[in-house]
Amino acid sequence: MIASFRAENLKTRKRWANWILIGILLAWILLLTYLTLFLVVTLSPKSIQGPVPASVLKRRLFPENFVPTVLSAAGTIGAAIMLIFGALSTASEFGWLTVQTILIQKPTRVAVMFGKYLAVAAATLLISILVFGAAALASFAAVTFDGSSSSWPAWEVILKGFGALLLQLTIWAAFGAFLGIAFHSTAAAIGGGLTYLFVGEALLGGLLRNTPIVKDVLRFLPGINGDAINAAFPLTIRDSAGQTQLVGAGRGVITLLVYLVVFTVLSLLIFQRRDVGGG
Repeated sequence: MIASFRAENLKTRKRWANWILIGILLAWILLLTYLTLFLVVTLSPKSIQGPVPASVLKRRLFPENFVPTVLSAAGTIGAAIMLIFGALSTASEFGWLTVQTILIQKPTRVAVMFGKYLAVAAATLLISILVFGAAALASFAAVTFDGSSSSWPAWEVILKGFGALLLQLTIWAAFGAFLGIAFHSTAAAIGGGLTYLFVGEALLGGLLRNTPIVKDVLRFLPGINGDAINAAFPLTIRDSAGQTQLVGAGRGVITLLVYLVVFTVLSLLIFQRRDVGGG
């Protein structure tokens, strides 16, 4: 398994698509989440119409709120990026017809799968550190350029926030890896995963959130449970756009951990039983 992990780790580092995905995620956090909003509320505060004044809205970008701000990206662009990342890690082998070459070497199928998942987990940990660090740096830059003051959250809050980010990014990476194994196709895994994410989670979760039957189903979806975890880290400013959560943060953590186990076990079972021949 160690040899498989080292091989997968090497492939992960050498695959340019992975670095492009990481760059897109960091650019989204730094340029769109922080820089764009900071420039808008600083240069054109009169264009901000809403219950929260621009001077108060700006505090969303300050260190006191960097944890909920970075977590808000975990269920949107972060989920999409990590889903693609996970799908590439497994489905690419079938597209390149290299899975047969791997399996005729020493590793068993179990060792190959655990090596892949360990490599994905290590990459997800690194990505989480980069994203969390970038958000903290951007928050410090925002309050410094603004000339204001803002205190950092307690270290317990920072650690819990990082754990929440890591858990959610890991779940979506595992989901993408599972789809790659199940579909044997990079395009199908990415297309199906993104369709589920933006239709099943975002669209239905937004439009039919209060429908009785649909509400009961939504409580079991990973994105809804991730939102519940994020809600445990509220902004220090008044946020009238917040939604009532369908589940609690504790149940959200348990549900996501169950999903992680389910995706891993199903991937292993499918990879062990299905034919991996070309054609």
